[in-house]
Amino acid sequence: MEILQLVASGVIGYLLGALPFAQLVSRYIKGVDIFSTGTTLAGTANVFWNVGRRSALLVFIGDVGKGSAAVAIAWALGIEAPLTLVAAAAAIIGHWVSVFSSFRGGDGMTPLIGVSVALLPVLTVLAAVIGVGTVLLMRKHYLRSAWGICTGFLLMLGLCLAFDIEPNMTSNIEIELVAGLTALAALVLMRSMIVRRRLHSTERQGIPDDLAIIEDLEMADDLGTDPELQQEFPGRS
Repeated sequence: MEILQLVASGVIGYLLGALPFAQLVSRYIKGVDIFSTGTTLAGTANVFWNVGRRSALLVFIGDVGKGSAAVAIAWALGIEAPLTLVAAAAAIIGHWVSVFSSFRGGDGMTPLIGVSVALLPVLTVLAAVIGVGTVLLMRKHYLRSAWGICTGFLLMLGLCLAFDIEPNMTSNIEIELVAGLTALAALVLMRSMIVRRRLHSTERQGIPDDLAIIEDLEMADDLGTDPELQQEFPGRS
């Protein structure tokens, strides 16, 4: 029975995580296709920087809520910590590859915050302060959100090992949860850095590629009108 409950929590967690709040808010409030804007990721950060701050607030609340809801439903099904991380991971995967958005999505950082708030609220608040500060300090860097998550979860892990902060949990459960959350955050961070580096690389290569196409078109025009160039480049005529 516990396995069935665990599977059910995973399925429900995925469907919750797949709810495309960034896409819906951007399209129906601002008329913007989030998958064609900015980083092309359906997340709070992209909405904040390229759609609007109020829209980003709505997306933030929705994405945090679906991460927390996945954990709450796992609890309601009788699943105890740290197995609730199964539902948490499923929610983040749903955010990555949403069945409602043609298997596109965001980087999963905001749902991760929702999961953390539900599991370890005190530690998450402390980590969020440091994380937001890091994002603001590195606001011009394209990996600012990734660095914010990294510093926040490193702080959570350090505080957990040094102090017994969460009063409603034993130290063993607290350490297991923080370790599991840190591992989950590492996966989110790695995927985010890979995706953002690829997007950043594509943006940097876009201009030279366009120029090369223009030059080829100009060369083709010249070859079609200049007999001397046709003789010099017979293979391009």
